[in-house]
Amino acid sequence: MDTAVARAPASRSAVFEDGLGKRYHVSGPGGAPLEVLALSDELTAISAFEFSLRERVSALAAFQHPAFPRIRGVQRLGQEATLAVVSDRVAGARLSEVLSIAEQQLLPLDVGAALHLIRQLVHAVAALHEQGHGTCHGAIAPERLIVAANGRLSVVEHMLGAALEQLHYTHERYWKDVGIPLPNPAGTPRFDERADILQVGAVALALVVGRPLYSEEFPDRIGALAERAWGLTASGGVEPLPAAVRTWLARALQLDARQSFPSAVPARAELDRIVGAGDHVAAVAAVRSFFAEFARHSPQALAAGEPPPLTPIPVPAQTKAVLPPAAVRPAAAPAEVKTAPSVPKAPVEPVRPPEQPVRPPEQTLEQRHSEVDMDASRPWWRRRWIAVAAVLGVLACAGAIAGRWYLMPPAAAEAAGTLVVETNPAGAAVLVDGEPRGFSPVTLTLTPGAHALEVLSGDERRTIPLTIAAGGLVSQFIELPKAPPATTGQLRVRTDPAGARVTVDGVVRGQSPLTIEELTPGAHTVVLTNDLGSVTQDVVVEAGATAALVVPMATPQGAPVSGWISVAAPVEVQVYENQRLLGSSRSDRIMVAVGRHELDVVSEALGYRVTRVINVSPGQVSMVKLEWPNGSIALNAQPWADVWIDGERVGETPIGNVAVPIGLHEVVFRHPELGEHVVRATVTLTAPTRLSVDLRKR
Repeated sequence: MDTAVARAPASRSAVFEDGLGKRYHVSGPGGAPLEVLALSDELTAISAFEFSLRERVSALAAFQHPAFPRIRGVQRLGQEATLAVVSDRVAGARLSEVLSIAEQQLLPLDVGAALHLIRQLVHAVAALHEQGHGTCHGAIAPERLIVAANGRLSVVEHMLGAALEQLHYTHERYWKDVGIPLPNPAGTPRFDERADILQVGAVALALVVGRPLYSEEFPDRIGALAERAWGLTASGGVEPLPAAVRTWLARALQLDARQSFPSAVPARAELDRIVGAGDHVAAVAAVRSFFAEFARHSPQALAAGEPPPLTPIPVPAQTKAVLPPAAVRPAAAPAEVKTAPSVPKAPVEPVRPPEQPVRPPEQTLEQRHSEVDMDASRPWWRRRWIAVAAVLGVLACAGAIAGRWYLMPPAAAEAAGTLVVETNPAGAAVLVDGEPRGFSPVTLTLTPGAHALEVLSGDERRTIPLTIAAGGLVSQFIELPKAPPATTGQLRVRTDPAGARVTVDGVVRGQSPLTIEELTPGAHTVVLTNDLGSVTQDVVVEAGATAALVVPMATPQGAPVSGWISVAAPVEVQVYENQRLLGSSRSDRIMVAVGRHELDVVSEALGYRVTRVINVSPGQVSMVKLEWPNGSIALNAQPWADVWIDGERVGETPIGNVAVPIGLHEVVFRHPELGEHVVRATVTLTAPTRLSVDLRKR
């Protein structure tokens, strides 16, 4: 282990701290910049936390994406043996600090720039979800997002979700202590793809309103905040969010469970459809302009080091932007304004100074959101270009024409038609002419002519031919069979080490790791048994959900290293292990080492031998259960007699092959004139026992 990493907590000051722990910047082998997350003792006090953390780090070893720094490993640091995660260091500022300073200093984050950061986040999380097998982040928050000065966003600490789930906090505690919002506050906290997309929605809302979300706003006030959110412009004005963006935000925040995104993959497709055709260069310039101002107020916030180049996010075909290019602050010299020669000149309105009064420095961003420009009746894109015209002066006419040319769709697009698809329930996949176009409800722009609409929901497929007229609107509302509510749940069981026998409510289900399906909702008792002992856990399963149980089976340090076994048998038997005599059933208990034992239980006199495997827990008595076999006995008497065995009448002699347990039995022969005769007989497995008496002899 690298010395600089091992001594980080003792020799350096933390660069960032939150409810998860402290972060340190160190240099690894060859001077590689690393970040060490020394986890809080409160988290690591739970043994299942470390096991789940190491398992997730191992599972992510092959995952590579430019938005996620590489995880170097999990280590124990210093004399305190603090559990820590070592990752590549990312240059930039944590989004939590960026939003806090933006709120304090009234720094406006342009709505186009905010959407550019949101889109990077959604694309990154979607790439993580596409790994499958329930791979998710689980702890997406501004504290775990880093933005470089060039606008590049990185997602860090993406290995923690599975471990944080083992804390079993309440929804409220996850939010207030660790800053993690989770869906379905009435149920068990789940760290899955839906939790990720809710967390993405919370980050997106914070970027739109330009400040961190307050602890009292989630979950009760989050819907109202999203509904009244306005977008800030780089010049300090406000503008309403387009309806499509507001709808996307509501689906990400899961304000309506029936229409929420199930993961980041469909959320990415829908967001690309809405803003994918925006101006990437302008958005990046807006982000850089914001961070140039941000650096004036917090020069130390942006970490040293040249961030990697920012590559454009791929733009899917046939997208239509509902937002204009992000506003860019005017440069020192006026930029060249391109005009469209094919567009006729439009009348230019006289340039007027902005009517919005200058706000005093003490105004907050919340106040900015509540105030709309006095010239609210004017389209918001025209107000922006009037502001640009005031700066450009003599180029005002050309700028107004260029603005209209740039923001308006081409003539061919004006002749296109519109298709609105809604389904009940929502969330069905929509395809047009065989091409995926998102999930219902969705509004699509299509070329005039014949098209084939397909709607997919589970195994249900609907195909509808339709014709789009130029400039026309076609609306389709489709009733789909509603999936019956889930009546069972699942339980995923993992142990360290693997291979423990899993018993649920007294029924053996297999060996860990194991997923048990179709469990009835409610409480279940799970018993895990291996060579190291037995562990009993109670778990609650919810309908339609998968509960997780992670149990370390190692013996705790300082625990007893021996236990006892006890054998209950109707006759004396000897207990052997590896042909070595351990004791007999005459002893109340026999001391053995902790762990797995393969025992031979033997009675030579009765011809009995059986093998039993048992796990002995530290300081506990483990019972060796025997299924006692039957032998047979044949009975006769002269002249005849009624026969009782161990007090139970079995009939009148002669009697052949009576099944009785092996061992010693009391047999009574009775004759009404010749009296009673008692015999003790031993029944074995080696051969049938034959017993005959003559009652005439006294």
